[in-house]
Amino acid sequence: MPPSTRPRRASRSACVTATIMPTEPADGLPRRFLPAFLLLGLERAGTSYGYELYETVTSLGLSVDLAAVYRGLRTMQQRDLVTSQWVPSLSGPDRRLYSLTESGRQQARAAATELAAVRDGLVAALEHFSTRDGAPA
Repeated sequence: MPPSTRPRRASRSACVTATIMPTEPADGLPRRFLPAFLLLGLERAGTSYGYELYETVTSLGLSVDLAAVYRGLRTMQQRDLVTSQWVPSLSGPDRRLYSLTESGRQQARAAATELAAVRDGLVAALEHFSTRDGAPA
């Protein structure tokens, strides 16, 4: 293949940047936090509807759509972390009310610990990279 038509390999720095910098909305938290936020939201509320959980997680900066919340809740229910029951609604169709199982409560506590570790790691990294030889960069 002539050099001009040969596909170019991405540079190492471009590969590293693509790995470190996921293609997620710049204005929100990574979507991988959704399961933890759903578990913690249910733990705090006791019981909640899917739309209420959606409002909670998006108000905290997580950029997800409503369908992702319901998929996450369905997956958690299949894993016996969440239970649900249909509740009649006076103003429309019946609604599904979610609550944590004992396994879900344990996972919520583990998620809180994991999020705290992520926070601590980010704070340490920011502190490290914001100073040069003890002086602010």
